[in-house]
Amino acid sequence: MNNDKKYSHDGHFDGGREWKKRIRKIKRKIRRLSWFPSYQSFSELDIKGRRNDYKRYRFLDFSICRDKIVCDYGCNIGQTCVLAARANAKRVIGFDSQADSIEVANEIKDLFRLTNLEYHVINFNDDDYRGRILNIFNSQRPDISFFLSVYRTKELKDRDGLFRFILDNTGEVVFFEGHSVREIDTVDFYMDLFKRFDVNAIFLGYSQRNTRPFFRIDLKR
Repeated sequence: MNNDKKYSHDGHFDGGREWKKRIRKIKRKIRRLSWFPSYQSFSELDIKGRRNDYKRYRFLDFSICRDKIVCDYGCNIGQTCVLAARANAKRVIGFDSQADSIEVANEIKDLFRLTNLEYHVINFNDDDYRGRILNIFNSQRPDISFFLSVYRTKELKDRDGLFRFILDNTGEVVFFEGHSVREIDTVDFYMDLFKRFDVNAIFLGYSQRNTRPFFRIDLKR
């Protein structure tokens, strides 16, 4: 028996040494990313990052994504997208401004053999980002959107405009994660934000120790 052979989560043959070689290559790329290197984890692939994939989503049941169109704004290397796609979402779309992050995200997508997942490079500071995203949607508005630890990113020029766009172009639910500065990123801070946007949010808990408040915003009208 060839002990180098193993099987993936879905029973497909991994390819042994070639599989491991691909993961090592991906790990090297992640460490060299220009934006948020080694940020997201993929435990099944032994890819370790600052945001653990189990702890971050312990409030979520990704079965909500089944047969839905799902979008992640600021997807990095695709941690959230992969979970949604593997939960049998109809279509999952990930947007990030960094081409090298999207390159890695696509390589991870290929490892998981996900055909319902796509990634696009979108800079939310570009004047035409709204039109480009709408063209990608092609009249298929997402049912569920993820906006995780992006809102207060200092490089984002019009955070309120992006948040409004997400709310206006999501059919059912937005999952929102705040940032980790304890003096600023309080539950009250974000509840006041949601009040300004006239949406009702449920605080689900903290996704990183006692920081990064996590919310669910229901939009069904």
